[in-house]
Amino acid sequence: MTRTTRQVPLALATAATLLLAGCGGSASSTDAGDPTHLRIAYGWYPTCFDYAQFNPFALFGRQVLDTLLSENPETGAIEPYLAESWETLEDGRAYTFTLREGVTFSNGEELTAEVVADNFETLWSLAEQGVSPTVEAYLRGYHHAEAVDERTVRVAFDEPNAGFLQANTEGQFGIVAPESLARTPEQRCAEGTVGTGPFVLEEAVQDERVTYVRRDGYAWAPAAWGREGEAALERVTVQIVPEESVRAAGVVSGEYDVAYSVTDAGLAQAEGQDGVQTVLAPDRSVVNTLVVNTADPVLADSAVRRALQHGIDREEFVDTFYGEGVEPATDVVSRGHRYYTDRSEALAYAPDLSRSLLAEAGWRAGEDGVRARDGQRLELTLTFVGSDIGTSAAGWEYLASGLAEIGIALELRQVSDAEQADLRTSGDWQLAVYQGASRGDADGIAAFYHTELAQWTGQAPRPEVDALLAEQATTVDPERRRQLVDEAVTLLVEEGYGIPLFDSAQVLLARDAVRDLTFPVNAWEPILHRVTKED
Repeated sequence: MTRTTRQVPLALATAATLLLAGCGGSASSTDAGDPTHLRIAYGWYPTCFDYAQFNPFALFGRQVLDTLLSENPETGAIEPYLAESWETLEDGRAYTFTLREGVTFSNGEELTAEVVADNFETLWSLAEQGVSPTVEAYLRGYHHAEAVDERTVRVAFDEPNAGFLQANTEGQFGIVAPESLARTPEQRCAEGTVGTGPFVLEEAVQDERVTYVRRDGYAWAPAAWGREGEAALERVTVQIVPEESVRAAGVVSGEYDVAYSVTDAGLAQAEGQDGVQTVLAPDRSVVNTLVVNTADPVLADSAVRRALQHGIDREEFVDTFYGEGVEPATDVVSRGHRYYTDRSEALAYAPDLSRSLLAEAGWRAGEDGVRARDGQRLELTLTFVGSDIGTSAAGWEYLASGLAEIGIALELRQVSDAEQADLRTSGDWQLAVYQGASRGDADGIAAFYHTELAQWTGQAPRPEVDALLAEQATTVDPERRRQLVDEAVTLLVEEGYGIPLFDSAQVLLARDAVRDLTFPVNAWEPILHRVTKED
């Protein structure tokens, strides 16, 4: 097995059709030698096919979308995509975009300024309905969008929106056809959206597979993709394979070309096997994190939160359950993020410090080692789903054993995706797992940590941090904005408002024949437009 690091994140696109339901089998092994058919083994089926509403399933959502702008993965520069030019007006209170000519949706509808304006209006409506909290964070201060002429759209805000241009490189801002704009949020989730990209969604079979086919005539890929014209592949099949061992074995045998969410166990299966490579897809985003409900009476105690911060041996955790390409967190964002600062000391493993913090706060160890104060035992519950960051329950059990050494009893509660969605908005939770996959801008930090924007609701307000994150969002000056972000993150880490675990990354197995598999800011989003299969 060869080891290949592919870190170049590029931006991606696609278009969609009606989803199909029914029965079906696995991808045919007779296609193994087909150089135009890519077969991906993926761990779970998406609960929603609308990227604007639910971004953890970006591999699916982004296959049907193009965005107005592209972010160069090497320089961070904003570059043309569906918009050939743009302008910032009124110190960030308004933006105009000039669209490239000749772009059409996969259903034949034309891309016009009116359609783009309607996209922004619809996105804001989704945010107001509460079904798109991420978009709400990105569009904070939104006033309206309008078509100035057939190819020019203007977007206005009540206050400066410093991150708006970068937001338009993100999948949540993928432009959809009027046909999709007319659908309800529930219909968009179930049926998908129609986009302008190089692939079209052909079918989706519940819990079995999702299939894309190449779109004829595609001709507007961004320069950073490194390929012009139509996609190299004719067909992409995403096979739903929950068991990691089966995904890994499928790549080794040649049944699949790519397997997602591979840990050391899967890598061990492929070790020494010919024709298999490891592909690393690091994120530039908020890292994988334990979300902390500061409204909970126990976690309202800063001593408990700070004890958690220093009571986890991140390096040992990563070494035990991950491997190549995954690094212990040294900030709230990954190392490739434009706002990254090395905070290794503030996140250092220091169990003696954790014990001291708890003791000083009145938490005394009992006969069984679990601390208590005023008759209340120091017991916390961690809620997680099986799809969380490729870590099995054994990983969280390992985490619990480490916290037991400082006197914290951690109960593990595995729930379904649907149950977690309900918990996320109920406020009835203590600790949860955040699977890092946010944008590479400071507003991505705000979307996760600002208590009015966070997807995990019910957290107690933290006025100083919230104010700093709100101010950075309206600050156009880059140096001042960075200063505000640094002040906010320093408080977040010191107060334990979130417990960063490790840099967001995907480890994949792929056949050696797979070439040019590269990734954008989000490691869940491969660039399939340029992928080829060669002998």
